[in-house]
Amino acid sequence: MLMMKNVLAACLLLCCLTGFAQHKVKVHLIATYHMGGTSDALKVDNGKDNILGPERQKQINSLLDILQKRDVEKIYVENTPDKQQFWDSIYTAYYTNKPVVLKNEIFQVGIKLARRLNINDGVKCIDWAYNESHRPADRLFTEYTSKMNRLCDSLQIQEEDFTAYDRINLKQLEDFTESIPGNDLVTIFRILNSEEYLNKFLYANVTTFLDKNVEGTGTFWTQYNMMRNINIYSNIMRDILTDRPQSVLVLYGAGHIKALRDMFEAHPLIEVVMFEDYLQE
Repeated sequence: MLMMKNVLAACLLLCCLTGFAQHKVKVHLIATYHMGGTSDALKVDNGKDNILGPERQKQINSLLDILQKRDVEKIYVENTPDKQQFWDSIYTAYYTNKPVVLKNEIFQVGIKLARRLNINDGVKCIDWAYNESHRPADRLFTEYTSKMNRLCDSLQIQEEDFTAYDRINLKQLEDFTESIPGNDLVTIFRILNSEEYLNKFLYANVTTFLDKNVEGTGTFWTQYNMMRNINIYSNIMRDILTDRPQSVLVLYGAGHIKALRDMFEAHPLIEVVMFEDYLQE
């Protein structure tokens, strides 16, 4: 009798796992650059990159034609939840054909795509900033960050604390960033979303600090930069597990996509779709 119960339990578990595997949520990861400016070290010259000009707008439409190939129910964007009301108002204005003049990629790609796909809620802000959180663990991380910043300042970390690999990698990223205003947007997005570029950006943002790390400060900077990625991932996953959509799109700065991809690919519920997959159709 006990053996029969165990067999039935095993069969039930197998059925559940089979069904679980057949209903994966597709997460489309799209790396972008910040079209409306940024405080990041790597930034596009907005004076040269005329996003609002007729040629760039034509290229935006070509990019949207590609992204529209996949039907998604939600679009997650790089802004914190406290800005949600603003972007809701922008979506309402754009959806009702009122004039909107914004360079930001959240509008130029995210909101325009949401309208094409007729997503009622527009875009969803899921970014995370440690100094805006009220959770106890985040407050402790803020205190830790403040102390580590003071330590780094006292140690006077200089350029020689990084390896030649960091300088070579950064130069390659800078050269590409400078070339963006003169390149077609679809070409730009193809490079931004390539495995080679995403790896370079992860190294520049996260792991380059570990090459020397003599005083242990490199470990801190790696933790510091990954902390945001981890919380972005957590915000998206909690939303997915709450609403259970079949397909979502994540439009984010290229520096975050590699880390997000690794975490999403490890989740048994998720199937990752990259920009290159759109171009193979």
